[in-house]
Amino acid sequence: MVKLQGQPLVSGTAYNIEILRCNICSKRFKAPVTEQLKNTHKYDVSVASTLAIARYSMGLPFYRTERHQAMHGIPLPDATQWDLVKGLYNVVSPIYEELTNYASNGDLVIYDDTTGRILSNKAIGAATHTTAFISENNDHKVHLFFTGTNHAGKNTDKIMARRTTEEPVIAMMDASPSNIPKKLSLNLSMRFILCFCLTHGRRKFFDVLDFFSQECDFVLDVIGEVYKNDAHCKKEKYSAVDRLQYHKQYSAPLMQELYIWLNNQLLYESCEQNSGLGQAVKYMLRHWEPLTSFLSISGAPLDSSWAERAIKIAIRHRRNSLFYKTPKGANVGDCLMSIIYTAEQNGVNPFNYLNNLQRYSSFVTAKPQDWLPWNYQQALSTVNVNCLAA
Repeated sequence: MVKLQGQPLVSGTAYNIEILRCNICSKRFKAPVTEQLKNTHKYDVSVASTLAIARYSMGLPFYRTERHQAMHGIPLPDATQWDLVKGLYNVVSPIYEELTNYASNGDLVIYDDTTGRILSNKAIGAATHTTAFISENNDHKVHLFFTGTNHAGKNTDKIMARRTTEEPVIAMMDASPSNIPKKLSLNLSMRFILCFCLTHGRRKFFDVLDFFSQECDFVLDVIGEVYKNDAHCKKEKYSAVDRLQYHKQYSAPLMQELYIWLNNQLLYESCEQNSGLGQAVKYMLRHWEPLTSFLSISGAPLDSSWAERAIKIAIRHRRNSLFYKTPKGANVGDCLMSIIYTAEQNGVNPFNYLNNLQRYSSFVTAKPQDWLPWNYQQALSTVNVNCLAA
């Protein structure tokens, strides 16, 4: 049987220390306090973890949390919340840097942009964007968020500048020019495999379905069959090589038929080139090779849906908390959002993870590479064993 009860986000215990005063000499006698209570910090590490998850995962602004706490009779001012979260950021920022280094060496990266808000940037008329960057490295998925004036392409340039491996990297994105890195080294640019999102190409036909139903139905049906083939590969848990062979056998003829149909639309002037259908056709033909990379490159995904799902976290924060005040606040949010979401996507409890990072902050600072979400349990067990031995 399970019994549940409600409570505020942050709760605590108030200790009333009894003090008696002598009526004759006015001397005060204070009840003794245990050493454990004296040495315990007012704010447990779990407070900062709870506030970080509430703000940067659930999107609750600090003032709203303050009002919520007040309704339960437990004061927690928004300024105090910020101080606690900033202290957490100072502890876990080495993890954020290490995750960025780890992501730079991934063999598959997927990223996308959405609009962001920083009040100080808005005051000077600078556009702000939030980039969701996902990197898969050794079966571990790193989710990074960057909020600032840079588009996804510039953020990718900065991340790839840290890359040390000589292996090629598959990069999936939509076909926006702002997503394409411009400052890759010559060596890396030769190994940077550009792939475009097939869903974005499909969406252009879906948007004009009401006006060109017969033509768009054909395109949507063909792409739908390709996605069925990919779903079959996932269900059967095919390896990357087997998945590629399956697509070559069953999806390549479908895409070749679609390619011929698209060319015929322009060759025989079956549609007006400047119409919605014509623009959709030209988009597919212009980016045909990166849109069909899954037919020639092992491990290439069909679309950027991973990034689309991840970016909803930033959108939820923007809709609920509305904005960051300064770039510093954005850095704090990006760091904590990245760590929370990366931990969650790797099957690690973010609350417990943040608590342990704070409890063993000195070890985290010394060797952050040992305290990543997928290996911190091993480091934690080593620390505990050493403490018992001491």
